Amino acid sequence: MDLVLSSILVLAFTSLQLGVVSRIPLQNGMADIVLLFIIVWCLNRQAKNFYIPVLIAGGLVTFISSLPVPAVFISYILAAVLTRLLVNRLWEMPVFSMLIITIAATFLQHLIYILILQFQGSSIPLLSSLSEITLPSIFLNIIFVFPMYLLIRDAQKFVYQEAENE
Repeated sequence: MDLVLSSILVLAFTSLQLGVVSRIPLQNGMADIVLLFIIVWCLNRQAKNFYIPVLIAGGLVTFISSLPVPAVFISYILAAVLTRLLVNRLWEMPVFSMLIITIAATFLQHLIYILILQFQGSSIPLLSSLSEITLPSIFLNIIFVFPMYLLIRDAQKFVYQEAENE
């Protein structure tokens, strides 16, 4: 049941990312609610198959975006692994963990994108892109992560409560 729900949520949040969130830029930065979904979904210890929605989200976003193929997969897998590692260390404070992971994952995601695009020959200045794109994106992701946390936690309570009752 959790795989079905996570797959449906990945599709829904990818559509929401394309239709709504991409129209809300701050300077040159944009929020990535698919990344936020991955972070919040992986915060739950009961989500044992967390890698399946990560792979589905990576495939969808790679297909939709114009970024190189490994960039999206690497950033999403890194965010999921970072979340699972931090959950094992700070399990008493999920909101604090969520904020730290959101900042770190967004920074790493943009750094990966910049480095891969530079490797392919694009002349992207590192410092100006970090200040003009990454910092506003981190700010928007912090704003969007709280509603995402509430939505995903309610959905996970429904799914994993059913699994406990069976």
